[in-house]
Amino acid sequence: MKVRLDRSESTEVQMGPLIDCVFLLLIFFIVIAVTKKSIKELGIELPPPGQAVAEVKPRDRDMVIRVTRDGIVYVGDSQVAQQGFLDAVRRQQQQFPEHRIRFEIDHRAQFMHLYPLMDTLKHYGLNDWSFRVEME
Repeated sequence: MKVRLDRSESTEVQMGPLIDCVFLLLIFFIVIAVTKKSIKELGIELPPPGQAVAEVKPRDRDMVIRVTRDGIVYVGDSQVAQQGFLDAVRRQQQQFPEHRIRFEIDHRAQFMHLYPLMDTLKHYGLNDWSFRVEME
């Protein structure tokens, strides 16, 4: 089915809406340029780059429980057996009560070595832990 177009109607681009958009963009950028303030005008003094304060490493404030690929468990720097795990964690918690527990796990360690440790901690109300997987 053919649609017949009337040749008397001209097809041309309407310039009115285009000019409106251009003026709106122009006004927007002028307002942004006028209201933009430099850092010096805000009155904020930043320290020089060489005087930045070093961050406290998480390793310094967390109690680390390390699990090796073979399932050997270390609390801090001392190796513990499954039976002595909870006692070692409680000693560390009494010594440093503000420290959180962080598991450092070898990426080749099996979950069966980690699950009893997490279950023991959860059973005794120690629920605030984080995990870090060592890739090397």
